[in-house]
Amino acid sequence: MELVKKSFPGKSQNTPARKILYTLILLSLFRFGTTIPLAGIDQEALKRSFLQMENRNSILQILNMYSSTSGNTLLSPFSLGIIPYINASILVDLLTALIPSLEKLQSEEGEAGRRKLAFYKKLLSFLFAAVQSGFLIFYLKAYFYETNLFPLIVTGAELVTGSMIIIWITNLIESKGIGNGTSIIIFTNIVTTLLSKNIFQGIQTDPLALLEVAILTVFIGLICLSQIARMNIQVVSARQLAFLEKNKKTKKEMDLETTFQLRESGLSIRLNQAGIFPIIIASNLLPFFSILTGSLNLGESGKWINSLFYYLAIIGFNYFYTLVFWDPEKISEQLRKASVSIVNVTPGKATISYLNNVVRSTSLFGGIFLCFILLFYDFAKQILNAYLLNQINISSLIIAVGVAYELQKNCSFFI
Repeated sequence: MELVKKSFPGKSQNTPARKILYTLILLSLFRFGTTIPLAGIDQEALKRSFLQMENRNSILQILNMYSSTSGNTLLSPFSLGIIPYINASILVDLLTALIPSLEKLQSEEGEAGRRKLAFYKKLLSFLFAAVQSGFLIFYLKAYFYETNLFPLIVTGAELVTGSMIIIWITNLIESKGIGNGTSIIIFTNIVTTLLSKNIFQGIQTDPLALLEVAILTVFIGLICLSQIARMNIQVVSARQLAFLEKNKKTKKEMDLETTFQLRESGLSIRLNQAGIFPIIIASNLLPFFSILTGSLNLGESGKWINSLFYYLAIIGFNYFYTLVFWDPEKISEQLRKASVSIVNVTPGKATISYLNNVVRSTSLFGGIFLCFILLFYDFAKQILNAYLLNQINISSLIIAVGVAYELQKNCSFFI
């Protein structure tokens, strides 16, 4: 990028200012791609249907969450967004945790192993993009000018190519930008979608505006709590045990100091280990499940079944994702090698069993707490039936706040 070099002269090519500018240029390229209309689609007819179904149709909601729209362009070559890459990354990460040969690539073969895993993710992304583009074309077939095979194949090729370009942009943000390329793309889409709804103009005439802002503030606080809440397990090292055995002093100051040190050196466990991934996975599955329930003509009960599936998927994936990636046996082995043990727990099998129980309980609590936020928001929206709450998708808000938390945590070196 010559523009970056001219704007920030100097020997270092990896300064924070360069990374930020490089990321902004890539995001501008991505946003420009969303303004290009997808060939062969009646955008006006789709726009009318989109306005009628946006708040009720889960497929259009999720599509808009990950790809966003610009102006009158509702479908572009970038319409699949980052969804194929997210699905591929989650699948490869799960397989890496379950298959020893893939785990060896990640942990023992260094950079070469990580490159192989990255290649597998890209290959799977291509396959996911092909399948998902076919599904999208079938779902929106009524809006095509021509429904012959060749135009549909060309449209599918556009969607797959656009998805692979987004993956390329994401990888550039990861390697040369500020990092977290996938999260930044999702965050950009969500914020752009919120701004495109002209929320601030409509809220000026809303009599419940102050109450809604207060409610949203409470929900943002709950979402932040779900991301930062941690459980601290007190641990003690062999050196500390020897020290405590030799020193039988009972001074209050000594007791307070020892307690503080144990807490500081404790094993900190995030209550929501999976972060925003349960929301993302459940959101990807919900459209397919809603089509199934819609085909059964269940009426109003179909919405309750969809909601129940969504909540159970969040709890289930939060539980499964945490169990796969937070291995109590590995943690127990690391504690043993460091000559550290959990207070009042015997090293070995007892420690593994204790950590297993902690992981299961925290993962269930984290998933249930996320569902509580979703249920509470839906309840408030139905009670008030106010403008602002109806414009904001709570799942998108949870993802946006979660991404913002991860960004500030990983990019603290900019401060």
